[in-house]
Amino acid sequence: MFKKLLKIISSENRSKTEQIDSNIIFASLLVRAARIDNEYSDVEKQQIDLIIKEKFLVPISKAQEIRTYAEEFEQDIVDTVQITKKIKKNIPFEERQALAEDLWSIILADLTRSEDENSFMRTCIKLIGVNDVDSAIARRAVIDRIKKNSP
Repeated sequence: MFKKLLKIISSENRSKTEQIDSNIIFASLLVRAARIDNEYSDVEKQQIDLIIKEKFLVPISKAQEIRTYAEEFEQDIVDTVQITKKIKKNIPFEERQALAEDLWSIILADLTRSEDENSFMRTCIKLIGVNDVDSAIARRAVIDRIKKNSP
């Protein structure tokens, strides 16, 4: 399975393969965010699946498949810089603000923030080219959404 993933990622074919490539890379950053506190919960997996489903307009079963590929990809990546370089190459700047909000929704999915998560977000946000103010706006939007949906 990993060989197949590497083939997809290293392929220079610019049609459908490029879309699969950027989907998996995008999802792998979400997985990295969820795993950063060493507690990769079902709530975080479900949140990742929902984000993938909405972003790529795929059924939930396909979103889960993309997440599974992304989990394997993320495990073999040494550092976040490798993922964010690919994101900056494949995801337009205009869409990275939404990515910041998606990352915050993963970090806040379990309703807590660890120092590791805070540190990850400070670094990751800069690496994807989003400034601190826009990150704070994204975080606030996620917090407001969580409060609105809480009983």
